[in-house]
Amino acid sequence: MNDNVIKWLLEDDNPAVKYRTQTEILGENGDKTQIAEWLVRSLPPGWEEAKFIKSSYYLTAFAECGLLIKDMPLKKDDIFALKNISCISRQGCGDFLSLRALVCLGLINEPVIVNVIKNLKEKQLPDGGFLCENRLTKFRYIPKSCYKANLYALMLCAECKKRGVKLEIEDSLINYFWKHKIFYRTDDLSVLVLNARKGWRSVDTFHPFEAMRVGLHNIVESFCALGYGGDPRLYEAWNMLQSKKDPEGKYPLEGTLTKPYLPKERIGKPSKWVTFYARLAEKNKKTID
Repeated sequence: MNDNVIKWLLEDDNPAVKYRTQTEILGENGDKTQIAEWLVRSLPPGWEEAKFIKSSYYLTAFAECGLLIKDMPLKKDDIFALKNISCISRQGCGDFLSLRALVCLGLINEPVIVNVIKNLKEKQLPDGGFLCENRLTKFRYIPKSCYKANLYALMLCAECKKRGVKLEIEDSLINYFWKHKIFYRTDDLSVLVLNARKGWRSVDTFHPFEAMRVGLHNIVESFCALGYGGDPRLYEAWNMLQSKKDPEGKYPLEGTLTKPYLPKERIGKPSKWVTFYARLAEKNKKTID
């Protein structure tokens, strides 16, 4: 790895990236005592009482900073009140987003989480993916799954795998993405499934991920965490990601939310989050290969 890039990631301006670089890339101990306070300063007043998708974002913010439930300024009972846990069984993109965050926060063995994960297999559609329950009930036939929900299911599988748990949905879900060459429509493998404006597509470095989109770096890192970093079917995604790297070895931010749930980075400038995930993908690829 480029030592100058690692030194950049270890600077104090982003303590969350610094901590995760220390612990996940370098395998060292890190200090996270100030991270929650740093994050809360960027959150809007009343974030603790947020509902629906915003509550998912705020849970994800703490999870992305490498924190556990004990590190949050809320008790576990308050977390469960913040996000109605019964809703995470609806298998929509926002529900997978919340479930992934709760796993990252250290609740993978919580009975209600275990039960939701256990029941995912029976809700998996024949194509290997998922569709929001409220949409699924409107069809009189078995529909195709939702690409966006499947991206979050992929990220959930990756986070569980990092914790030694392989989900039953993983193999069929991976096959779903191979059939799509990861990013493309099956009826035309030259057309992106999410063909939005540049910077907001699945082949762009959009960060932080949100209910409608996941950036290229997070997708590649998830495949690496699941053991497919050296798979030839991932080569195109690797090439896309590597092509974005600047001469210093940093990765620019190509798109973001107007009001992201993490401290905002500037579009067109090197992103510590994107670079961290790209480096983490490279590390896991090397480890698995």
